[in-house]
Amino acid sequence: MLLTDLKQKLDSFPHVNLLWGATPIVRAENLSKETGVELYIKRDDLTGLALGGNKTRKLEFIMGEALDKRCDTVITAGAVHSNHALQTAAAAKKLGLDAVLVLRGKEENKGNLLMDRIIDAEIRVYDAETSRELKSYMEEIADELAEKGKKPLIIPVGGSNPTGVLGYLKAAAEIVEQSNSMGLDFDYVVSPSSSGGTQTGILLGLKILKPKIKALGIGVGDPRDELLNDVATLIKETAKILNIDEGIVSRDELEACTIDGYGFGGYGTIVKEVIDLIKYIARQEGFYLDPVYTGKSFYGLMDMIRKQVIPQDSKVLFVHTGGLGGVFQYEDIIADML
Repeated sequence: MLLTDLKQKLDSFPHVNLLWGATPIVRAENLSKETGVELYIKRDDLTGLALGGNKTRKLEFIMGEALDKRCDTVITAGAVHSNHALQTAAAAKKLGLDAVLVLRGKEENKGNLLMDRIIDAEIRVYDAETSRELKSYMEEIADELAEKGKKPLIIPVGGSNPTGVLGYLKAAAEIVEQSNSMGLDFDYVVSPSSSGGTQTGILLGLKILKPKIKALGIGVGDPRDELLNDVATLIKETAKILNIDEGIVSRDELEACTIDGYGFGGYGTIVKEVIDLIKYIARQEGFYLDPVYTGKSFYGLMDMIRKQVIPQDSKVLFVHTGGLGGVFQYEDIIADML
């Protein structure tokens, strides 16, 4: 499929404009010299909605669907530090919709949870071990609202459904356009992976447009089998709505490009190795990673470069998916590690 064909197909789905525009690709000059690879950063932390981040792209299509269905409320879930929850609330308020955030964790007025309260989202916090467990609560709330005459739309954790994946197919097209205009031919595009939507969109988009590029998703602590199954399902379902071959990415290929081993004990764990890396990258390049997603995945990227799993002289693009609020959500823990 040609780039223009993919863009036209994506434009045919209901969507809204939430991004400021194409996010920049910048060369990490000092890290490139240090590592021996040409390292670039796709600054999807600068999307412009709330504190910025990758969820803005998914929400352009998810909110388009909500408006198309004439919904008046959106319900979504995640941890109290959830970037997705904050951006969903911000997008909903901007578009005149109500937002209910179904969260788990410790209630404290800091980080993303504080920002949720500032934007006046309805927040309900539950005692749950994982965000997956919150699905039943979202369904109960949707029934409760429907009984009151409301029309809610449930958005899954991370906005990771086929509609949300469309946002990162569009991002893959944007990456191809930008790299063409910059005269770059990337060998690798690397992103964090948790709920699977970002990884699916990039992997599927590059498979369609630039199949020679290796699209690596670095897991941040979710169980590997769950992540693989989630991405496989999203590939199949997204391929169906795009009317393309659902076998475009084989299971073997998916397993090879889903990188495990950098979760440091599980999703949401905050560890000194990652905090040390966040400090180092901030000093070297002047931007901040977060302790839950980008810090762990960037640690994995640097480790793969050190081990020459990613060879010297490779051209590598890291997709910075945002998450700045996580630094402040866990400021006490981080401060003790500094």
